[in-house]
Amino acid sequence: MSWLTSKEIDSIKAQLKIDEGFDNKIYLDSLGLRTFGIGHLLKESDPEYKLPVGTVISQERIDSAFADDFNEAAATAKAIYPECETWPSEVKEIMVNMAFNMGGKLRQFKNLAKALKDRDWNTAADEMKDSKWYGQVKSRGERLVARMRAVKEN
Repeated sequence: MSWLTSKEIDSIKAQLKIDEGFDNKIYLDSLGLRTFGIGHLLKESDPEYKLPVGTVISQERIDSAFADDFNEAAATAKAIYPECETWPSEVKEIMVNMAFNMGGKLRQFKNLAKALKDRDWNTAADEMKDSKWYGQVKSRGERLVARMRAVKEN
């Protein structure tokens, strides 16, 4: 993740803890999907996959899952947007946050990708707002769109 500074990484992780929330038990997220920790969506490969909602998960496992999920989100953002290294920190942070939330589905945002490539942050904010994602994530979407609109070239 050499394209992110340690300050950017710390900032993104702090934002994700707010945006994803935290629960040390398996719970159902806003879409009814089984999740734990800081937005870790349970996959068949997870040892907790067959455990019932309400099962307590250790802090060590939560931290490990979060680290893996964060690294995957950063790699996804970089794969979708190879030019991201040149973006202002704020844009990098917003897009890794979205990649954490959506994973590879972020690739479907073609007009957003064009706006980012053109460094047109206001149009990028418009594209974020004009999406199904925006309606699903409520205040998170409002916050991220407002942050994108406020970006100034660095």
